[in-house]
Amino acid sequence: MGFQISFEGDLKGITVPYPPLHDEIRNNRGFTDLRGRPDEARKIAEGLTSSALQNLLVGLARPGSSLFTLGCDLGAHREKRGPKRLREVAGGYVQVICVNYANVGPEEYRVFAEAVGTAIGHAVGADHWKVKFVLTAVRFNLDGYADVVPSVWTWFWASGATPAAALASRGRLIGALAGALIQNAITKPLKIMPAQTC
Repeated sequence: MGFQISFEGDLKGITVPYPPLHDEIRNNRGFTDLRGRPDEARKIAEGLTSSALQNLLVGLARPGSSLFTLGCDLGAHREKRGPKRLREVAGGYVQVICVNYANVGPEEYRVFAEAVGTAIGHAVGADHWKVKFVLTAVRFNLDGYADVVPSVWTWFWASGATPAAALASRGRLIGALAGALIQNAITKPLKIMPAQTC
């Protein structure tokens, strides 16, 4: 069993909406507004390769959700160093923001991320997971709103002895993340208002 968690800040941030992003880390197809659109969330390409990620995206897209996604991606690689039983790594990220984005500050997101990290840690079992929460600035240009607001970019990695083991572990990690992000008790630190008030 192993679980590591870390927190960082990214003042550079992103602009939403954004076009497709392709670099050494990301192969993102661009922003899609999934609020209240679980059927559209089922079609997101990254979710088509992972039922766990698809379930997370659909859960966050349902009407009345307290959070929505700004982006996600998945990947896998081999670590040449370290124990053989942990050299295969499957990871990814999901970036979320409160539906009441104009009224939630950085400290509330940090408390929220700590609660999410604690919930994931309770679910780790015999897996080996790393999770990094990055408080990320977003220049938000939706809903007639144009200002910079915070969001949480959650990076995650699961390790295993084989690619299949790493992928299975990542599925469990994403399942734990989904459970945490969709729980009302964890979103309370954000002082979230119902989606229809945004």
